[in-house]
Amino acid sequence: MTIRIRPRPARRSHAGAGRALLAALLAMLPAPLAAQYGAPPAPPPDLPTSSSPQQQAPPAVGSPAEVLRAAACLIERDGEAATPLLGSAPYSSAEREQAVRALRAAERCLRMRERMSTSVMALRGAMAEELYERRFAEPAAPRDPPLASAAFFRADAATTRDDAAALAPTYELAGCTAARRPELVRALLASDPESAGEGAALQALSPVFGECVAPGTTLSIERAAIRAILAESLYRWSVVQRDGPASPWAAAAPAPAN
Repeated sequence: MTIRIRPRPARRSHAGAGRALLAALLAMLPAPLAAQYGAPPAPPPDLPTSSSPQQQAPPAVGSPAEVLRAAACLIERDGEAATPLLGSAPYSSAEREQAVRALRAAERCLRMRERMSTSVMALRGAMAEELYERRFAEPAAPRDPPLASAAFFRADAATTRDDAAALAPTYELAGCTAARRPELVRALLASDPESAGEGAALQALSPVFGECVAPGTTLSIERAAIRAILAESLYRWSVVQRDGPASPWAAAAPAPAN
């Protein structure tokens, strides 16, 4: 078993980089959404500038911190803003459609002057992370008897990826990790993206990763990607613990033995 968590690659500074795939992202990441639609509406004239002495410089456009800020803005305005995206299957055409809509709305919400370039996975993870923070100020307690959340990645629904079956182990890893050690995933989400604290939280998760993959498995996962999938896995698991078998995200109960 080998799991390599890679740092987020540095952004290119040359022209045209914003239109390219984020160079060293995990191969499973979809293309940046920003290339799929036009420029956002211009901000109102009274929008404060970054040169204002009382304004703190915003995170870089498309950075994990900026995507989290966008998710927070959307969900602050509409608590159900994430429902269509999180309700769609990863790597489906419906997911891409909902993500484009959400990203456009985020640009308007933040009154952005530039287009935001990110991945569908990162946007899903940010939405889930923001919902988790708002709805689970107190951690969800595991049910007794245990109740698992249903897998939200299905290779048969991932119609936009020819290699969909190869993506399953990463989602299975995240689901297993969130259910086994939700408190460690919670600590990861409490850290700032791309910080030393995030690195330490991932290091603390290493033994759990080892328990959640089959012997001989090798996974190479970019830091932002595993954080995003863990965030959605923890949020879904927590909803199931809170709502019980009635939750649409609860795994089907095993059939009784004959």
